[in-house]
Amino acid sequence: MAGLYVEGESKILSGVYSLIKATSNSITMGSRGCVAYPFTADWGPVNTLVSGNLAALKDTFHAVDSQMSVGSVYNHASKGKPRKVLGFRMATDSAKPAEATVGAWVFETLYPTTRPFVISVKETVEDEAVKLVLTENGVELANFLVSDAASLIEMVNASEYIRVKTSAEDLPSANAGVAFANGNNGSTVTVQNYSQFLDEIEADGTANAFSLDGVEDASINVTVLAWLATARQEGFYVTYVAGGPLTWDSAIDTANAKSKEYNSRAVINVGNGCEGYSSAEIAIFVAARVASVALNGSLTDETVPYTTVNKRLKKIDRERARQSGTLIFVANGDTVEIDEGVNTLTSPVAPEVAEMGSIRVASTIDYVVHDLEEFGNEYKKGKSNTDEFRETYAATVQQNYLQPLVDQEILKAGVYYKPDPDYHGDNAIYKPKANEAFFVGDITPNESPERIYQKLNAVF
Repeated sequence: MAGLYVEGESKILSGVYSLIKATSNSITMGSRGCVAYPFTADWGPVNTLVSGNLAALKDTFHAVDSQMSVGSVYNHASKGKPRKVLGFRMATDSAKPAEATVGAWVFETLYPTTRPFVISVKETVEDEAVKLVLTENGVELANFLVSDAASLIEMVNASEYIRVKTSAEDLPSANAGVAFANGNNGSTVTVQNYSQFLDEIEADGTANAFSLDGVEDASINVTVLAWLATARQEGFYVTYVAGGPLTWDSAIDTANAKSKEYNSRAVINVGNGCEGYSSAEIAIFVAARVASVALNGSLTDETVPYTTVNKRLKKIDRERARQSGTLIFVANGDTVEIDEGVNTLTSPVAPEVAEMGSIRVASTIDYVVHDLEEFGNEYKKGKSNTDEFRETYAATVQQNYLQPLVDQEILKAGVYYKPDPDYHGDNAIYKPKANEAFFVGDITPNESPERIYQKLNAVF
């Protein structure tokens, strides 16, 4: 019973001392359900990525019934039920808090805003005490009962809405209410603001999918696509869900042409809208569903929480949309469904193949590649590049990660992962550097049974 030691430590007494170290022998499967959005808002932190659930998005950015685009994002994203939301309030340099001057005191809002706050001061029955009340459209948001300046500063600066900008020794006198003014929410954003959002989600690296806030500006879309190509090349396997104007509902071939232009398994193009919303707005919902749908599930034929499509499409229109890689919504009785769970990859170039035009297949590939990259980065630490290391690593990947995906019907049976014989072993044809290890694997993503064919013999 000598005990434990830490590296670099010398013990005084004789004995056997132990160092217990945890090693990575299994792969933690990556999480799904994370969607990201940029938007304009009249409340909340500006130009910074905020992570949380939908409730946090709603409260942090005052999203419900907001006339800014955060209102639309919250409305449609909530229907998609994402596990996690990355919200980014875009604001220009013109954004600034609103202020209210009450005697010698100046109060300012916590965030840049134009919200119609009013602060009033009321006398109380208590000696030398006053009550400050903050309201918005007649609704009380906060109140501060204080008897000295220090208490007023402390309480206001701890509130959710306002801060003390200029203080005085004496408490403010009673008044009927002073409106906050001269605030600016900085909502006249440009392509640079969207670029900043993209940089932020790339640095965070957790989003499975993202969409914009219903914007239809072509220059912004071009910027997003250029960024997406580079980001995925560098290991950020995120899916972009795009859309277009209301005119697409009556001209689905315009949407199809855009899908063919995209031709990417990383881009989903929504071709029509629902309940009067454009496809660019409905793309917000689709992004949440793409991020959240289980890898052993499918978006094809999924009933969505909208009641009508803007225009019912004929079968020939649906076929052209499917062949073009356009995701559309169709009416099925009193419900609305996603017709086919497709991305825009319709003319693949090797090494991609047509099967990757399925959202389910493309998402599975992204998921597996991301997990194995994360695992490999951890597993290789402190190891030696030996035959034993490569064999153990390969066995861990196959048995502890790929096989469970087979059991969940995410991958087909027959997966394997092993040291690449072209680089390692007696019959290798390439000589790797001393610090290089090469592996080869085989996975086949499962698809859903979207088309069932039956032959019936009528026997008399």
